[in-house]
Amino acid sequence: MSSFEHTLPPLIILDRDGVLNEMYVDANHGLVDSPLHTSHVKVIEGVAQVLKEMTDAGILLYVATNQPAAKKGKTTFENLNAVHALVLEQAQSLGGKILGSEICFDRTEDKSEFRKPEPGMLLKILAENPGITPADVWMVGDGVTDVEAGVRAGVKTAFLGPKKDDARKIFDDKLGRNPDFWGKDLKAFWQHLVSTTVGR
Repeated sequence: MSSFEHTLPPLIILDRDGVLNEMYVDANHGLVDSPLHTSHVKVIEGVAQVLKEMTDAGILLYVATNQPAAKKGKTTFENLNAVHALVLEQAQSLGGKILGSEICFDRTEDKSEFRKPEPGMLLKILAENPGITPADVWMVGDGVTDVEAGVRAGVKTAFLGPKKDDARKIFDDKLGRNPDFWGKDLKAFWQHLVSTTVGR
């Protein structure tokens, strides 16, 4: 029996790009970015099923995402809202339920308390669920900023991405610790939770 985790978490906060949907690759310029238009949206394979299983298990699901593209002049707020709506629609297509989304449209230079790595979005979600202990909650993302925001909010952290030495060094140098879980994708994270839960 693992001592790492004994019960499923009551609440999971998900980053969006790279966790629920694929990043958009601009073939003309070789740039990788968040989807800037609904035509760019592609939900990662297996995500809808995972969200259904999490919801069926009674887990409360929320999204916390930085989306500064409109303020950077790359697209419009209308496009960003349409993209987000489509991502959620497709991610929930099998019956998963995302209860709410926090979106920060600010850029780094705007110094927003809600833009990750600041913990503002996570703290707002936690405040809306006062009966839940932050230490039992997970923040799941594919960026160092997601993990840092999670650490600063007092929740557990999961990093989705390859275990590269340079990434480990960034975590060590910036946070003095690695994420509580490090795996390939949301499916791997869910399998980890299920496999380390007593009675399942």
